[in-house]
Amino acid sequence: MSNFADSIRNVQNYVRLPLLYEHWYVAGLCEEFGRTPKERRLLERSLVFYRTLDGRLVAAQNRCLHRSFPLSESTLEGDELVCGYHGIRYDPEGTIVRIPSQKRCPDRKLRTYPVVEQGPFVFIWMGDESADDSKLPAFPFLADPDMKTLYGEHRVEASYLLMQENLNDLTHFSYLHHNSAGFDDSFLALPTTVTETPEGVSCYRVERDPKRAGARLPPDVQARIGDRPVEQWDGGLALSPGVFKGDAPIKVGDPDSDDVEVFNRYIMHYLTPETRTTSHYWWSYTDDFTPSVEGLDEAMTEAFGKVFAEDAWAVDHMQKLLDNDHFDYQELVIGGDKAGLLFRRVVLGWVESEYGDGNTQR
Repeated sequence: MSNFADSIRNVQNYVRLPLLYEHWYVAGLCEEFGRTPKERRLLERSLVFYRTLDGRLVAAQNRCLHRSFPLSESTLEGDELVCGYHGIRYDPEGTIVRIPSQKRCPDRKLRTYPVVEQGPFVFIWMGDESADDSKLPAFPFLADPDMKTLYGEHRVEASYLLMQENLNDLTHFSYLHHNSAGFDDSFLALPTTVTETPEGVSCYRVERDPKRAGARLPPDVQARIGDRPVEQWDGGLALSPGVFKGDAPIKVGDPDSDDVEVFNRYIMHYLTPETRTTSHYWWSYTDDFTPSVEGLDEAMTEAFGKVFAEDAWAVDHMQKLLDNDHFDYQELVIGGDKAGLLFRRVVLGWVESEYGDGNTQR
């Protein structure tokens, strides 16, 4: 048994597990990064982001190799990042190309990080310098012009692991989101399917009441459904430490036949630790059926933002108690925790793979 195995038995220890670097995380929105160097703290590392003249995004350590001046407080000249303290220049690969006070440049480089832009988001590899592209999740729908994608962000004053547990838990919908999203106790009566697949841990509830299941479809679609069976799926798949894929289709027609009309919905959550107790949280909503109506996108973005702000609010309060209330207690486990507990085991496997020797220094 590893040194970390006991940590998943109690949330107070679970959220203190070391950070996981060998994965892709969202670093921010593509629109955030331009020709002005911008700092962002990810996984307890300060990074600087900027775009070259041809638009390529660069992510590098935000620390001049000379005297630790933050390069985010420096300037760009062409594609060279010029330290605002002594004028040392770095190219986009992090190589020192000029030191004003001497002729020779030492063979030193800033650590740079691989980045990939998908739809509105920038994904970053925080692990070894050779990025594992097989771990990069592909979400082509984010950039599909025939689908509508909305997105937003929240700051979370809590561990990203608390938010992942929240996303793996479908039983809080009827209480935390009762007023904002209209869930009631009928949602709790739906059976939950929890499975562990090669992709990750999935949890779903399926609403088959035609009136409730079709309520999120446009009125013209509802009108032509008639008495056909309708299923609305809620839940998703925890793909990695930082990505929860909400694959939540609405299916119209006999599920046992080939004549099923599928209305796709993807409710995505992207969690990136800032520190062990603070996190960046972005979300996106994509579907292929919502009409283009003036003001509708803004109203939907506001509505989704309100719901997801409730999740952030809840885990913020939990983190505060975990940090400051030192009462010894035994964590209560209930039926709705199955997916979250499965995901803890998956996280444990990632931690053991990355820190097998127990050394948590990166």
